[in-house]
Amino acid sequence: MKVNDVIVGGVILGLGAFVATTGYMLRPPRHLAYGPGFFPMLIGFGLMTVGALIAIQALSTLRGSSWATVPEWARSRGGLLRFAIIPAAIVFYIVAVGPLGFLATATILLATIFAVNGVAARRGLPLALGLAVVVNLVFASVLHVPLSWGVLEPFSGWLIW
Repeated sequence: MKVNDVIVGGVILGLGAFVATTGYMLRPPRHLAYGPGFFPMLIGFGLMTVGALIAIQALSTLRGSSWATVPEWARSRGGLLRFAIIPAAIVFYIVAVGPLGFLATATILLATIFAVNGVAARRGLPLALGLAVVVNLVFASVLHVPLSWGVLEPFSGWLIW
């Protein structure tokens, strides 16, 4: 769905106000002039400025345009499925990464996203597994950021350099 920029600007402005307010509520330590809320407040004010500019610019071109239109891709079942797979993947990752571990969760997610987008399983599954292993290696061995192993905990030593 294509939403008018007045609405988009208003949402960004509201998000900026929320971020700035939340940042303001983070009190600095007594010995510092600024604290943990300083950068969130800057980001919030930046979002508010950008949102207001988008909304103001859209108001000048509002004559005769609709508030929302449904694009062609949203009229097909495949288009809606390709759109919905990303938020569903995020929710699945949040729920499954603890018990399943990163490798299993990322492989399932990538293989599903590939399948929804028309990639054959004989190509999508090895690609999904390979990408998950590479990302895991980069995080664990290069960046030294541990990712959850979940059910693969007994094999975790095999994939770390």
